[in-house]
Amino acid sequence: MEITSKVTEKAVVLYVDGDLTTAYSPEAGAEIDEILSESTSNVIINVEKVNYIASTGLRIILELGKRLEDEDAELVVCSMNSITKSVFDMAGLSKIFRIFDNEEDALNGF
Repeated sequence: MEITSKVTEKAVVLYVDGDLTTAYSPEAGAEIDEILSESTSNVIINVEKVNYIASTGLRIILELGKRLEDEDAELVVCSMNSITKSVFDMAGLSKIFRIFDNEEDALNGF
C-alpha cells in the first residue's frame, strides 16, 4: 500500500495505491497525517487503485473528514469501483462525503 499526493490550486489530491486493510490502515493514517501536516486545504482521496476498504480504513477517512471540517475544508472521494462504492454505501459514508466519478470532476466540484 502506498500513498502519494499532488497539490493543486483547489485541493491536495491523495492517491491510495493498495487496499486499506486492518494491517495497513495505521500506516496509511500516519502517511496522510504527514502529507497534510502543513495544509488546511480541501482534500480529494483518489481510490482508483483500491479494491478493498476495511472498517479501520473507513475510520481513517471519517476522522480525516471531521478534522478537515473543523478547519473549514472539505474531503471528497473520487474514482471508486463498485466494490469500494458498496462499502461506502453500507457504512453510510456516501451520505457524509461527496463522491465523484473521476478526479477532474472532483476538482471542478470545489
